[in-house]
Amino acid sequence: MEKQDIVQVRMPREAAGTTPVVPSRAIQLKIGKNKSVIIYNKANGYIVDAVLKAVFNDAH
Repeated sequence: MEKQDIVQVRMPREAAGTTPVVPSRAIQLKIGKNKSVIIYNKANGYIVDAVLKAVFNDAH
């Protein structure tokens, strides 16, 4: 039997009667004259950590 290269993934649907959660802007940091970084409230912690380390060079 040959294995497929592409696998279909199905995400569970929202339960009936629930309101879908829409990400909203949690913080916007101005990092330059015409640059800013927007972090949304549903961002994972490791992603936020990586973004902040990339923006602030001296972050540990």
